[in-house]
Amino acid sequence: MEISIKLTLIASVILIGYNLSQLLTSYDGVCEKVKKFKSLAVETNSSKDELKLSNTVLTSALSITFVVLTYLSGLVLWVVGLVASKMVLTCLLSNMELSRIMNNDVVDQTFFKWTKVDALANILVGIWVALILVA
Repeated sequence: MEISIKLTLIASVILIGYNLSQLLTSYDGVCEKVKKFKSLAVETNSSKDELKLSNTVLTSALSITFVVLTYLSGLVLWVVGLVASKMVLTCLLSNMELSRIMNNDVVDQTFFKWTKVDALANILVGIWVALILVA
């Protein structure tokens, strides 16, 4: 098996595991994490712009890496395009979530539900990519 396929399978498992964790985290758990995050941001004198930049760089780098791996694994371009589109949506939602967290003291429950849908969709993408690669 080619190294890029192996790396893509590993990345798919990581994507599934991380998003499963996000999916299973309760609303109260997220609210507690937000409180800790905001207190750490104040403690380190991190501005909203710095936090948004680091979040954008991190989520973009991880998403681009996954998309490139799917391409290098030989998946057809329309599959790579669908994966790329899903990763762009995840990056946008992540940025929106961070903005909402920094501007409000409460986590919006409607947006919280959208993040759960996004996590479930990422799990399905990870499973789909893995199944394509092993089939």
